[in-house]
Amino acid sequence: MPYDDILFEVDGAVATLTFNRPEARNAMTATLQAETIDALGRAHRDPSIRAVIVTGAGDMAFSAGGDLRQLAQGRGSAAPETPDAAPGPFDRRLWLKQTQQMILAFRACEKPVLAAVNGAAVGGGCDIALACDLRFASVNARFGEVFARIGLFPGTGGTYLLPRTVGVAKALELIWTGDVIDAAEAERIGLVQRVVPHDELLPTVRSFADRLADGPPLALALAKSAVYRGLDLDLAAAFDYAATAEAITLTSEDHVEGVRAFRERRPPRFTGR
Repeated sequence: MPYDDILFEVDGAVATLTFNRPEARNAMTATLQAETIDALGRAHRDPSIRAVIVTGAGDMAFSAGGDLRQLAQGRGSAAPETPDAAPGPFDRRLWLKQTQQMILAFRACEKPVLAAVNGAAVGGGCDIALACDLRFASVNARFGEVFARIGLFPGTGGTYLLPRTVGVAKALELIWTGDVIDAAEAERIGLVQRVVPHDELLPTVRSFADRLADGPPLALALAKSAVYRGLDLDLAAAFDYAATAEAITLTSEDHVEGVRAFRERRPPRFTGR
């Protein structure tokens, strides 16, 4: 289906989701959020899609977060585009919940989701990058939880996602100060996996996505689920989930194929069954 604020393209086993508002630094709107949720759901349900790349249109920004023009009009980044009077706190909370639903959609997608951060990822844009499973950055990329600069609480996932990525102390420093860091610093603190020249970003991420797409879909999906579940489980509960997941893969066709391919010294052909 056609979208207005994003592009969603499938090439082979890899889908690319592009925030397509370069004139607004790919800032979020209600439409962009709803379309992103829909596209991620499509990727999740389509067995032919085995990996997803997320990036921003243009060279300036991955996503600048909430649309400040809408915020200035009292409507919020996820507000319905109507001329109504400025809403109250309850209305704003409802709008914010849509942004949060978009963040949750990244984790709900069982496929590997890779962020190709081509420019500024600030505010909610930083949280979108954090919601992706892995992050690759152009040398032009910048990251910042800038909410405190305009007197806001980081309500789109930063207080949950950032400490789990860079540790509590560094997360608090970035959230409290609103500092924007460059790609090299982001790599140093573990926020991104790799920094590459700007024109090599998408080819690099595509190559990695292709590698994952050649892997066993069932095993990768179960591993993703186990890793994220494990963040909130004790070891015994994590082992219980792992035992079930291992039993599923031990009885899968992909396991049989993997062993056969190893013995025959050839690349495996995994099907996700």
